[in-house]
Amino acid sequence: MGSVLAVDGLANARDLGGIPRNDGSLTPAGVFVRAEKPDRITPSGWAALRDHRVHTVVDLRRPEEQLGPVPDGIHRVRVDLDGDERDFWDPIEADGRWGTPLYYAAHLHELPHRLVRVLAAIASAPDGAVLFHCAAGWDRTGLVAAVLLKAADATEDAAAADYLTSYANADALAALHGRSSDVELRLGVLARFGHTPESAFREMYRHLDVDAWFRHAGVDERTARAIMTWRGHIDAR
Repeated sequence: MGSVLAVDGLANARDLGGIPRNDGSLTPAGVFVRAEKPDRITPSGWAALRDHRVHTVVDLRRPEEQLGPVPDGIHRVRVDLDGDERDFWDPIEADGRWGTPLYYAAHLHELPHRLVRVLAAIASAPDGAVLFHCAAGWDRTGLVAAVLLKAADATEDAAAADYLTSYANADALAALHGRSSDVELRLGVLARFGHTPESAFREMYRHLDVDAWFRHAGVDERTARAIMTWRGHIDAR
């Protein structure tokens, strides 16, 4: 998994650096940070993020969820990763897949423009680390993290371990934000589909072909290069 970040006001924050890649190297630190909503970050927490060179925050939440300002000097971009396409979301919300990786592949295939906008925001961000988040830093954030890690050729074991860290952080998330992450509900949904959290993530990650998805989604060359090189921090494959 990535490196846990100690930030006052966050319980599910980690740098995606230090994750093993298939060539034996590690993903670079200080490029991408995943987290939950920043609404409770204290001044000292923002100072810690600045010390980590976080200059951009990408908010993946729906418009009605977005709350609170960010400090001066932090560039924030709001990009609704979910979208409001009810034909897509109604069955997924009805059977509970929305809280699991079971919806990731369908989202990538049927709503590719949503992630394209997120990746474009990441690619065009100012120099410095990019923090991306949703509400719990779990599902939407997990989808973006999976694509970034697959683009860097992170191992399946390491990517799965990063995803599962959110389960390990569930109690701390609930204590900080006063809202349950419904772990038992998630586990029940996954079991109905014959999965555990790990197996669901692994199946999605194993079949994720970033190059093919870029072609399917019509990702422009500049954005594709920025994502595949982790904003210039790793060599292009």
